[in-house]
Amino acid sequence: MATARHTGALTAAKFCHILDTVVGPYTSGVFPNGDFLSQQDLTPVHTARSVQARLQQTGIEQLAWVPKGADINVIENAWGRMKVALNRTPMPSATEDELRVAVLAEWQRLASDTSLVTALNESRPSRISAVVEVNGDMTH
Repeated sequence: MATARHTGALTAAKFCHILDTVVGPYTSGVFPNGDFLSQQDLTPVHTARSVQARLQQTGIEQLAWVPKGADINVIENAWGRMKVALNRTPMPSATEDELRVAVLAEWQRLASDTSLVTALNESRPSRISAVVEVNGDMTH
C-alpha cells in the first residue's frame, strides 16, 4: 500500500490528496466490488465540505459517527499496539526518515496480522452496542 507523507497540520486539501493518491487506489484494488466502508471521527478535516464531496465523488461509503464515538474506532487499538512496539526499541537520536521507516515497518506487520485485523473488525458490533447502551458516552 502506498503511503502519503506531509508536513505541518493535516488540512482538508491534504486529506483529499491522500484520498486520491492512497486510499482510492488501495481500496479499488482490495475491494474491487466497491464494498469498502470508511469510518472517520468528527475532526474538522474529516467533516470539511471538500472532503465530504470527495468521498461522495469517489463512492466511498461512510459509517455514521456518533459525537462521542472514540470507543468504536478500532484504529485506536492499532495505534496503541504501534506505540508499544515502537517503544520496545528506543530511537532517541532517530532522524525523521528513520522514524518513518520504523513506523511503516510496524504498520506493515500489524496490517499483515490477520488475526488482529479480524479481531478488531469483529469487535465492532460489541463496541457499537456498548456506546448505544450509554447513550453515546464513553464506555471506559
